[in-house]
Amino acid sequence: MLYALLGAVAIGLVLGLLGSGGSILTVPVLVYLAGEPDKVAIAESLAIVGAIAAVGAIPYARQRSVDWRSVGWFGVPGILGTYLGAALSAYVSGPVQLALFAVVMLLAAGLMLRGRKEIQGERPRQAAWIIMVEGLAVGVLTGLVGVGGGFLIVPALVLLGGLSMRVAVGTSLLIIAAKSLVGFWKYVDVLAVDGLVVDWRLIGVFAAIGIVGATIGNRISQHVPQAMLRRGFAVFLLVMGVGILAREAPAALAGSPEVVADAPAAAQPTVPADTVRVTMSEQAYAARYDSTAQVIDVRTGMEVGRGRVAGAHHVNSMLPNFAGRVEELNLDPERPVYLYCGSGVRSDRAARALRDAGYEAYNIGGFRALRAAGVPTAE
Repeated sequence: MLYALLGAVAIGLVLGLLGSGGSILTVPVLVYLAGEPDKVAIAESLAIVGAIAAVGAIPYARQRSVDWRSVGWFGVPGILGTYLGAALSAYVSGPVQLALFAVVMLLAAGLMLRGRKEIQGERPRQAAWIIMVEGLAVGVLTGLVGVGGGFLIVPALVLLGGLSMRVAVGTSLLIIAAKSLVGFWKYVDVLAVDGLVVDWRLIGVFAAIGIVGATIGNRISQHVPQAMLRRGFAVFLLVMGVGILAREAPAALAGSPEVVADAPAAAQPTVPADTVRVTMSEQAYAARYDSTAQVIDVRTGMEVGRGRVAGAHHVNSMLPNFAGRVEELNLDPERPVYLYCGSGVRSDRAARALRDAGYEAYNIGGFRALRAAGVPTAE
């Protein structure tokens, strides 16, 4: 969890140093460092980014550096777009969302490498409908992949809205806060359909650290060349975006795997692990519960600390060489292995990885659902 907390510090520092861009780190930090499921991480990112932006907008509002007309023309369509993007996420797989997120990172890197010389100073305000369309498009992007979109909103407000850079930043923060919180509100409903919930404690910790980091970063920014920082961060985003795209693109292009629910234990091992997601529902596992079963909790240590299935081994599936770590448990190779996480997403990937390694592995879903189904748990 230490790396995740350091990631939260980085989010705040980048926001403070550059005025935008830090929120684009939130989803990768939540997924790859905090171990959150992809869709849950996107929802949590919206809440965290919204909270940080809301606090950051306060001094701009007090100094009257917010253009309320642009909030209406750009922000209201942006809020609607974010709601639509969040609703659309119910029909898009997690890997596809992360792959799109990687593309957004590459776009942000490109814009940062180009610099902002071409948008300095005030410009004539464009037609209202153009501003509204831009706001709607950025809003859909926000709701779908969980980025605040400041790297797109600020240039749009300067080029289309005719605002000065400072007023554009202040207005952008307010717009980001509003549409992120609306998108998060819709995401809670989307997650509930799949039995997923956000981690409010994690949201609170990340938001608090991000706000403090942004304050510190803002003070440091006065003594550091912005152009050098922006280029360095752009290169970092470029490398990170390529890495995420390489990791998620194969699963995104493969499409949604077939789901084999409640299949008999004897039949499941014959299913090819690379083409089918073999899942046993929490209720089905509870019905055949055996206290001697080989169960592995693949969540992070922080998640396991809130409760676990009684007798379960713990191996964080987000750590390198997951299958090798499982081998160290010296499990009986003749017996099946059952895996669970917070929602069933990570345990599905882990089960397929173990099948590739020769195990008879089954994904049995999420911890809360297992507990609700009557599977014995321990603190």
